[in-house]
Amino acid sequence: MMNGEIPLSSFATALMTAGDLDEGTLCPEKLVSDLMNGHATDFVYNTLSLSDRRSHGVFFSGASWAKKILAGRDLTGWQRFVDPSVGVGDLLLEVCRSLPLNKTANDTIKDWADRLVAVDLRKSFLDIAWMRVQALAFHRHAAEKGQSNKIIFKELPDNFLVGDALEIDLQLTPNDCVVMNPPYQRIQAPENSFAGKGKRSAAALHLEHIIRTAPPGVGIFALIPDVLRSGSSYAKFRMELTNLINLISFEPFGAFGTQADIDVAILVATSKAPEEVFIEPDPEVCNELCVEEFFSVSVGPVVPHRTPTNGKLCGYLTAKNAAVGEEIKAASEFATYNCRIERGPFVIVRRTSSPSDKKRARSTLFSSREETLVENHLLILKPKDRKISTCRLLLNVLDHERTDAWLNHRIRCRHLTVGAIKSLPWIAD
Repeated sequence: MMNGEIPLSSFATALMTAGDLDEGTLCPEKLVSDLMNGHATDFVYNTLSLSDRRSHGVFFSGASWAKKILAGRDLTGWQRFVDPSVGVGDLLLEVCRSLPLNKTANDTIKDWADRLVAVDLRKSFLDIAWMRVQALAFHRHAAEKGQSNKIIFKELPDNFLVGDALEIDLQLTPNDCVVMNPPYQRIQAPENSFAGKGKRSAAALHLEHIIRTAPPGVGIFALIPDVLRSGSSYAKFRMELTNLINLISFEPFGAFGTQADIDVAILVATSKAPEEVFIEPDPEVCNELCVEEFFSVSVGPVVPHRTPTNGKLCGYLTAKNAAVGEEIKAASEFATYNCRIERGPFVIVRRTSSPSDKKRARSTLFSSREETLVENHLLILKPKDRKISTCRLLLNVLDHERTDAWLNHRIRCRHLTVGAIKSLPWIAD
C-alpha cells in the first residue's frame, strides 16, 4: 500500500452496512456517530498494520487531542483553516464544531468547503475526512435547528488536495489558521533546513515548511514531538523558529498514546516578519567557565498523574510551592512518588521562561539536606562541592542582567533547557 494508502471502496459500504444506510436516505444517528467519533480511525488502524503506519507516520490526533490543541481558542478571527496532513480530519472536525451554520446543511457544507483546506498523500484519507465534515454539518443542523435532511455525500472540494505537504504551495494568506498534527517519523532533511542535517523528525520539517512559506499573520496550532521543544539536538531549530513566529505557548503534554511511544508538545503561534536583530550576549562576558563547571543540571523527575505514587513519603517541591527568590529550609508539601529522590542543598529554576519575562532564570534555593522530590516543571542545579555558599554564588549569576541577555539569545522559546543552563557563562563579579 504505497504511502500508507488504503482501498477506500469498502469504507462507505462498511458505514452504510453498519448504519443500514442507502445514499440519499435520512441520516441515521448511528452513521453520524460513527463518522464523527472513532469509527474512521478504527477502520484505518484495522486496515493498515502497525508497521505500515509507523513507516508512513499514520497516527491520528483523535478527538481528545484535537480538543486539547484548540481548547479555549477563539477561532472567530480566522478566515480559512488549513490542515497540511489531515489524516481522517480530526482537527478540521473540531474546528467545524465552532464554525457558524448557514440556513441549510447544504449551504453550510458549501461554506465550509470554501473555508477548509486539507492535504494528504492519500486520497482515501481525504475522502474520509470530507465525509466526516459533511456528517457533522447534518448533525449540527439537526441538533441546533431541528432540521432533518437527506444525507448525500458530495465530491471532494477543490481545497482538498492529494499530495506531499512539503512540496505543495498552500498559498497561505494573513488570517489563515494552520492546524496540524504532522507525521513524526524521521526523514531526510533538505540541505538548507534549520532542523539539521541527515534524517530528522518529519514534524520539524513540516513545521519549518509552513513557517517559511507563511506571510505574517498566519495562526499555527501544532501537535508535535516534545523533542522539538526540549531536545538539545533541536536547539538551533528552536532559535530559528522563534525568529519567524510570535510564540504564544509551547508546552509539554505527555505521551501521545499507547501505539505511538512518544511524548508530545503543543505549539501555538502566529507567523511574523523575520527579525533582523537578535539580542547578542554582552561582549564583556568572555569567561571560559560556565555553570556546568560547578553544578550538575537535571530536570525534576516527578511528572504528576504519571509517576507512580507507591514510594516513601518525602518533601515535594513544585513550581507553586517554591517561591521565586526565596530560600526554603524545609519542605511544606509532601508526596510518595516512586522516582529519583534529591538531597539538598541545590537551586531550582523554573523551566517555563520567555524572552518577554523580566527575569529568565527564576530561581529558589533549597538549603535543607533532607531527601526531597522535585516536580518536572523545575530544573535542579546541584553544587558539585555540595556547599550552600556555592548555591548562593549561583543565585547571583542567575539574577545578573547579562544572564538574561545571554539566555534571550541562546533560547527564545518559552522554556529553559538543561543544555542552555549548563552552558550559561559563570559571571564572577
